[in-house]
Amino acid sequence: MHTDFQQQFFAEMGPRHQFQFLYDAIPDVFFFTKDRESRMVWANRQLIKRLGARNEEEVVGAYDSKFFPMEIAKKYRADDCFVMETSQPINNRVEVFYNETKILDWHITSKIPLFNANGSEVIGVAGVMRSYKAGKRWAAPASEIEEIVEYMRTPEGSLATVEELAQRAHLSSRQLNRKFQAVFGMSVRDFKIRTRLNSAAEDLTKTELSVCQIAVNHDFSDQSTFSRLFRKHMGMTPLEYRRSYRNQLVVGPDHQE
Repeated sequence: MHTDFQQQFFAEMGPRHQFQFLYDAIPDVFFFTKDRESRMVWANRQLIKRLGARNEEEVVGAYDSKFFPMEIAKKYRADDCFVMETSQPINNRVEVFYNETKILDWHITSKIPLFNANGSEVIGVAGVMRSYKAGKRWAAPASEIEEIVEYMRTPEGSLATVEELAQRAHLSSRQLNRKFQAVFGMSVRDFKIRTRLNSAAEDLTKTELSVCQIAVNHDFSDQSTFSRLFRKHMGMTPLEYRRSYRNQLVVGPDHQE
């Protein structure tokens, strides 16, 4: 009886699910739906803007590679495939996504499989994202290492060794690594590198410092090592990232033809 009541009501709403418009009213939260090929089917208004698109038409049917460096797009695709192939959700995964200044920063992502009408086949994936700083309370395991994460963002913390960080957290190095693997899917060392790269990326967009000087400022042994690690994790060289950011500022979501 209750099921029939629900079906009748939803049928009256029509094919465009009006609950989607409610998602536009939630600030700093990004909702999306993709098909089996990881093509975007729907995104809320906040996500469309964050991607740098001017309207929904620029997003629908697009792959992540249209908006992100290839290595990051591949990671998103791998997560999509895991959810669709296993029918298991991903809950509160901490990963990189663009912040409001178009710089890659930590966000919390959850994804669920989407099924056809009779529930027999997975037809896509839906997800929600929120910035780590705004949404960290959503991820209970992250709260256990929150102080260490924030410390690693400081100049002093970025230079601390894994052993020093573990001591500060009152854990062994192995215990700290296990917690970082559980929350971020990477070791403390890799997280340190990513944090330094994210900070360096911000300097690439906000300053005119040379790549060499930025490498030195963020404690990379030399420009070559910095460029190699930056390309590995960001999918492009530091100079390509700087040019890409500035191009997005010229043709941004508020640009009108």
